[in-house]
Amino acid sequence: MIYDKNPPYPHYDHLPYAREPWKSLYVFQRLFTTLALVPFWAVYYAILPRRYRPRASWNLRQIINVNFTRRIYKVTEVAGVTWGTRDPTLAPDQKSLKETRFEWVDPLPTKYRTGIVQDGVPFTKVGCYVWPKEVHPGISRAKSEVQQLVDAPELDLELGNVDIPLVGVFMHGGGYCHMSAHESSRTSRIPRGLIKRNILHEVYSVEYRLLQHAPFPAVVQDAAAVYAHVVEQYGVKQSRCKLILIGDSSGGNLVLALARWLRDEGNLPLPHGLLLLSPSCDTSHALPQTLSSYIPRPNQFTDYLVDTVEPRALLQRTFLGFKDNTPGEEKRLMEIVHSEYVSPCSPIVLKRWGHEAKQDPEGEHEAHFVRHIFKRLPTDLRITRAPELLDPLSPANTEMGMDNPYRKTCRFPKLFGDFPRTLVVCGDAERLVREVRSLVGAMQADGVDLTVWWAQDACHDLLMLSEWWWDKKVLDATWKAVEEWAKGFDEGEGDSEASCPKINPTGVIDSL
Repeated sequence: MIYDKNPPYPHYDHLPYAREPWKSLYVFQRLFTTLALVPFWAVYYAILPRRYRPRASWNLRQIINVNFTRRIYKVTEVAGVTWGTRDPTLAPDQKSLKETRFEWVDPLPTKYRTGIVQDGVPFTKVGCYVWPKEVHPGISRAKSEVQQLVDAPELDLELGNVDIPLVGVFMHGGGYCHMSAHESSRTSRIPRGLIKRNILHEVYSVEYRLLQHAPFPAVVQDAAAVYAHVVEQYGVKQSRCKLILIGDSSGGNLVLALARWLRDEGNLPLPHGLLLLSPSCDTSHALPQTLSSYIPRPNQFTDYLVDTVEPRALLQRTFLGFKDNTPGEEKRLMEIVHSEYVSPCSPIVLKRWGHEAKQDPEGEHEAHFVRHIFKRLPTDLRITRAPELLDPLSPANTEMGMDNPYRKTCRFPKLFGDFPRTLVVCGDAERLVREVRSLVGAMQADGVDLTVWWAQDACHDLLMLSEWWWDKKVLDATWKAVEEWAKGFDEGEGDSEASCPKINPTGVIDSL
């Protein structure tokens, strides 16, 4: 089946083709007409001089891949189609897994349930696909040593020159509505590559609850549960392994939220590193009548991501659990979406912390929004979208109490203060490039040990693509950048070269 056979979710009820047989009819019509365009694209761009292609370096397969994917995504808006999802409450058949083993992780322990994770959403067990299927000897040794320390706390186990294994916790992308952690998912090319290239010894791929199954902060709850499990089982506190959080697209957004929760609450140690692959840094862009939604994203014709109204409305309906659009719920939604946990690189949050918003460096879009759009909004929307009312520390915001968990992050002097060593990977032809630049700028200003890799002429979430559909040289260069960054964990914390922030020079990004 080319799309998920899910029942119509409540937030899809209004869509004209959300129910069968109209759903199948529309999907097959859209698929057929898109396939019919493939030979036209092939001939057209074969004749056209290279300088008129979306990017001069692109071959025909790259052009067809981007055009095809962008056009077929229309079915999510009209028919409520989801791609590659799984029921997070069901375990797969272990016999069907060729590269991974499936594990259940217990719900987040009660002692860690502080801050934003305790927000009315039930805690549940979380499924994980662990790469590779066979346990690495270094992982077995680390687990054995941890068990020895549990049985005999007074025991002093010397680390010596033994290599410390690198363990990853991976959050898949898909806009919090699509994809899965299953090994057959497209996003699983990322943990597969990390293992096959011997960059990491083991990766936990988290089957967190998508928005159609549970509203925010369920995704943070599930990610935190797996993180706590790995910390305790793999002896992170005893330096028996090093832990890296990995996320692509919305998974990168989740990694940033989890890292902030870990820093703000202080219940668990921070990870040793963050690997952010085309991270989504401004979720507020996806909601209507917000400042970010009126700031156009670049690279419309060089990326498969779309900016259309319907997905924004769907996200708004699902984010807090299909509740009524009352003024109280609307205000709470805006406060959460414009928080440091959800949209750390929205113009409102960046301005709050004194950072430049690369999406709107001159402030012209914000000025236009205030002069021509904000004043025309209904009174209830003006109340919920006024920037001064979205600031937790603003005197005008009298409704957000001191005990509100979203205020905790404001105790720190810097937006990304104390964040661990980080690698950001982004294609310079993708639509998220400006908000990623904002992330890079803010992290650099806040003193994060940062490395950035701009993949030349690459679209969104490059490492999710196969070598058939993208330039192998660009893919290999990007994987090489990840491998070189990961080697820094073997060189020790005190290595001056490993701890020096780096930006690879491309020159292209500065003009965007």
